[in-house]
Amino acid sequence: MHPITQKKRITEKTYNFKPAAIIITIFSVILVTISLSMIPYVPGDIKSDFYMESHFKHLNTSKVLIANLSSSISSKNLIFIGDVHGSLNELEKLIKKINYNSTNDHLIFVGDLVAKGPESLEVVKLVKKYESSCVRGNHDDKVIGWKALLNLLSRKGIKLKDYVKKNELPPHLSMGTEHLNLARHIDKELYEFLSSCPIVLNIPEHDIYVVHAGLLPDVPIDQQDPYDIMNMRNIKKNGKPTKFLKKGHSWSRFWNNAQKSSPTPKTVIYGHDASRGLNIKEFSFGLDSRCVYGGELTALKWNEGKSIHSVPCGKYTD
Repeated sequence: MHPITQKKRITEKTYNFKPAAIIITIFSVILVTISLSMIPYVPGDIKSDFYMESHFKHLNTSKVLIANLSSSISSKNLIFIGDVHGSLNELEKLIKKINYNSTNDHLIFVGDLVAKGPESLEVVKLVKKYESSCVRGNHDDKVIGWKALLNLLSRKGIKLKDYVKKNELPPHLSMGTEHLNLARHIDKELYEFLSSCPIVLNIPEHDIYVVHAGLLPDVPIDQQDPYDIMNMRNIKKNGKPTKFLKKGHSWSRFWNNAQKSSPTPKTVIYGHDASRGLNIKEFSFGLDSRCVYGGELTALKWNEGKSIHSVPCGKYTD
């Protein structure tokens, strides 16, 4: 007889169940079922997918995204503008003051177009309208990071609140911030423009690097950490960059000393360091003149000569 159809002898046994045990068992099953239903289904590795997003791949692998300004653009009058931080009214006044002409002039922003000020997305829209160049600032980077994560979770059908219950956020992102709110409201066109801003803009015709925060003088530029380029203020005794002013000395001091003995000196134009304000040296130009804190918004015109222009700003943050 085939084993499947063979009848088995059933031995009857008597089981004694206590009512309390039955109730506890049923209650435990219900709790487990509810708990499992609350865990979001996460297809794939979100963190890996996040860092593989096109705008972040270079950051995850610690490679610096360097863009070269075309010779056709660098032949124009270059106008570098400091940290705007959503100060639209002041930016419009500055552009008017410098008599900007799109035929002859080209605007280059040193990062931090967004956050702290009142009209961040309108600033990005205006910068894009003028077909300006830009580099990525640390605040821009946080908005870009949030938008990339929101887009990724949306494609996978996962709510942000469910994701953060079970996962750590990327290190530069925090819940409840202005950057998250801006990421929720920035449209695709402005997001793509903002995220296209490189970490380093190289202008070979003028021997200029444009970055947001700073550069290390003794490390090849393509081997420097993007986070440091967007955040550093000082260099410590051990040669490591830091964003803290109380540790070490200004990176620009080391940079200028190194360029004086270099056969091919390069000038760095940057922002970020509002605490030091407008900071002009032979081989570095710091243009963050504390606009969003009630200071000024500054432009550096770089053509046959160099000239500084600025407008006063309202105070939007402490």
